[in-house]
Amino acid sequence: MTTNTDTNPSPEQLRDELADHIRDRGIFTSARVERAFRTVPRHLFLPGVDLRDAYAPKVVKTKYGADGSAISSASNPKLVAEMLEQLDIQPGHRVLEIGAGTGFNACLMAELAGPDGHVVTIDIDDDLVQAARRGLRAAGYEQVEVICGDGADGHPAGGPYDRIIVTAGAWDLAAAWWQQLAEGGRMVVPVLLHDSGLTRSLAFDLAQPGRMVSTSALVCGFVPMRGSTFHAGRTLQLAEDVVLHLNDHPSEADQNLPQALKHPAHQVWTGIQIRDDQPVGHLDLWLVSTGSRFARMAAGADARDRGLVTPALRWAGATLYDDTSLAYLALRPLDNRPPGLQTHQLGVIAHGPEGVKLAAQTAELLHQWDEERPPQPVITAHPAGTPDVQLSPGYRIDRPGARLTVVW
Repeated sequence: MTTNTDTNPSPEQLRDELADHIRDRGIFTSARVERAFRTVPRHLFLPGVDLRDAYAPKVVKTKYGADGSAISSASNPKLVAEMLEQLDIQPGHRVLEIGAGTGFNACLMAELAGPDGHVVTIDIDDDLVQAARRGLRAAGYEQVEVICGDGADGHPAGGPYDRIIVTAGAWDLAAAWWQQLAEGGRMVVPVLLHDSGLTRSLAFDLAQPGRMVSTSALVCGFVPMRGSTFHAGRTLQLAEDVVLHLNDHPSEADQNLPQALKHPAHQVWTGIQIRDDQPVGHLDLWLVSTGSRFARMAAGADARDRGLVTPALRWAGATLYDDTSLAYLALRPLDNRPPGLQTHQLGVIAHGPEGVKLAAQTAELLHQWDEERPPQPVITAHPAGTPDVQLSPGYRIDRPGARLTVVW
């Protein structure tokens, strides 16, 4: 592993340290992606950002909306590497990126596609497009085509594409992406599989016309895609510093659930043990696929410190609920080893008049999950309008442009 004791390390040293960090976590699965990370200068796409921050394994927010929320950022390099491994760009490929951002990802893809390939990247904001062009020019990759437009429309003039990647949270699979993906091509897209913000980066292969299949799903988080396919989720304030992100349309829960936290907590500890290093990140999606009413509870430090609610961070506050009560997943350590190496017991904490019943139902689901612990979902996409009888089996998720099914 690269070591450095300089007080002012060079960009090359920091770039190698970042690549070492990603490699040591087993994220690189191909020498080509690792080589691209050791080649492309990330700091040139983050002008004004401290050099160490530019090469730190973290998100760098680059643009904010009127409400102060981030609307564009440079993604965590670890996630960038994981998604590029999913995408599997080969020399000579034509690649379309939805969401140019800083231009760093497009630069990596141009390196992977080589001189015989071509990369087109699109962003909805002209200022981001201009900044991406400047970064690409500074890095020596002016061959990347940067376009200002609505990413949902793609760029038909440059298609068909061997690879399409979306770098914003997508509520739907736009019809244009289907049409512009070459036969046998692959599309990697972070799909919002639930209004609550449950997002997975899925690697869809165009197996046959009208059917794409993903056997690779990465837990991730992205700012929502803007433009014609923008979709806002629904939130419900439960208490000060506690918010529930929901999927359902407005219902009785809007009125009753905030009252649930006034009921004493009912705890059920399942005896199910989970190690920090176990691949159990898709438990929340599995709960969704059972047809349960699912939400995510966001609790701030104050609410946690007061002991009001303590949802497990591992599944971002995964919660099941009915019209009056809610039950969230919780973890408690079973040993004194440091974080990252601990074993926890999985439990359920419920509030509300039906909390005891809901906790028992949730615990039963967790035992069902524990019997198999399926590692990865298989998600199949069909165009909207596909008749039910032609859909692949599984839990269904309908969107305006696509119908998805999930099986384990």
